[in-house]
Amino acid sequence: MSQSKPEERLTLELSCPICLQLYRDPVALPCGHNYCLGCIQNAVDAGDPKHPMCCPECREEYSSPKTLARNFKLSGIVDGYLAAMSGGRLRADPSIPCDHCLDDPVAAVKFCTCCEMSLCSGHLECHKDHMLVEVSAEQGGKRCPVHRKTTEYLCMKKRLFLCSDCLMEGTHQNHDVQTFEVAKEEMKSVLVGMRKTVSDKLQMTEALLRNAIEREGLDKVEDKLVGKANILLENMSTLISAYKSRMRTLMEDELHLRDKSWQANLSDLEGCQQLLREAHQSTQEVLSESSEFVFIQHFLNIEARVRQAANITIPGLPAQERFNGKHLRTTLRTDNFRAEMNLLLDCLHAMMNPLDLTFNPATAHPGLLLSTDLKTVKQCGGGKSGSAGDHSERFTTAAQVMCSQGFSTGVHMWTVEIGPGCMWSVGLCYKSILRKGDHSKLGHNSSSWRLQWKSKKLTACYDSVNVPLGDGLIVPPKKVEVTLDYEGGTVAFHSTGHGGRKQHLHTFSALFKDVVYPAFGIHSTSEESWITLSSAA
Repeated sequence: MSQSKPEERLTLELSCPICLQLYRDPVALPCGHNYCLGCIQNAVDAGDPKHPMCCPECREEYSSPKTLARNFKLSGIVDGYLAAMSGGRLRADPSIPCDHCLDDPVAAVKFCTCCEMSLCSGHLECHKDHMLVEVSAEQGGKRCPVHRKTTEYLCMKKRLFLCSDCLMEGTHQNHDVQTFEVAKEEMKSVLVGMRKTVSDKLQMTEALLRNAIEREGLDKVEDKLVGKANILLENMSTLISAYKSRMRTLMEDELHLRDKSWQANLSDLEGCQQLLREAHQSTQEVLSESSEFVFIQHFLNIEARVRQAANITIPGLPAQERFNGKHLRTTLRTDNFRAEMNLLLDCLHAMMNPLDLTFNPATAHPGLLLSTDLKTVKQCGGGKSGSAGDHSERFTTAAQVMCSQGFSTGVHMWTVEIGPGCMWSVGLCYKSILRKGDHSKLGHNSSSWRLQWKSKKLTACYDSVNVPLGDGLIVPPKKVEVTLDYEGGTVAFHSTGHGGRKQHLHTFSALFKDVVYPAFGIHSTSEESWITLSSAA
């Protein structure tokens, strides 16, 4: 059905005079006329740049489209009108676009049975005298709105559907016009290419995000190490501060007692000095007396005091006491302090300095040769085995070896160097891992986790589930860094290159239940097939 008269008038009032569609981003010219921003810009672009810009209706001049004010009120009215039309009799189907709106598709609200075209509310005016029905996905076949013929061509430049009469008119003579079949194939080719580009960029983005997450995980592990080191340093600082304060107090008390004793002794000596001085003065005065009577009288008066002074025992200087370090050491409990400090220093040393990882000869397969420092393992290559003797711990099926050192707590990192011609496995295992049979191989059981380079393929394996890795990895890693976070339940593998650059290879997540040991395997027999423990922490 066509629109009612009021709806037709309202649609006309809300339509741009240039495109005859409902306003999109309307702007107001100084003269008061309104246009779509895109329409007025197109009109300026199509005009003569030498002539001043003017209103298409009244020809009043204006400066530039960039200076035109947006008519937000009119835009709101159009939006409200569209909402009202969609909520009422004209309900748009978002899956079916308007056949007129090619560059910026708008949902169709009606289907013209005469022209066989789906129409949005903005294009209903041109079809007001035609039979309009509800839009549906089954309605096919598109007719030219001008010649009423079925469209068979597409103008690639204008993005318009054309019939044969449109071609005859010559309006699109210099344009790239294609049949639907050719246009579809061309567009399909473009779409496939764009999809491939989008897919590649999507994979790249996802890989970058994975790397970012993995890097955050590595940063968290390193942050844990730094955090633990800071806690140890703070504990050491607290211990030293307490010891320093206690020592200062004890030393001050010791010095105070010595000073008090010294002052008391000096006071006694000064008292003797005063008594002797007075006696000496008294005797001098009596001896100078010429009268026998007066002399005898004065002698009798001073005799007792002078005799007391003469018989006095003069105190010596106080002994210069040596500082009583033994008493101070006992009181300070320096042995306890040394033990606590050594414990903290050992923890800090273990965290900040390389750990001395070594291969365990008792676990080495008979075909493996260990260096004298137990830092390097290689295939015997037909020579004498470096792992003689019968041990229940020895691997007998796979050419593997474990380290003597294991971990049951904390965060630890170690790096291994790998020979350029080596096919290898690097991982972790419990001591309970089988030593013979297929299930004794690293990763082929629930007691071990391993990363492997073999036959030019990098894989990760746990409990016999093999995961291919290393997309784009052309050469095998020469150095592999393993990071174990026991409480965090992760073991991460990174290849390390020049300048310390790291590339994440794989991370296992696990709930460790027992002591885990670094473990290794060699699957090639060339001279360059070796693994060396280079550093650990």
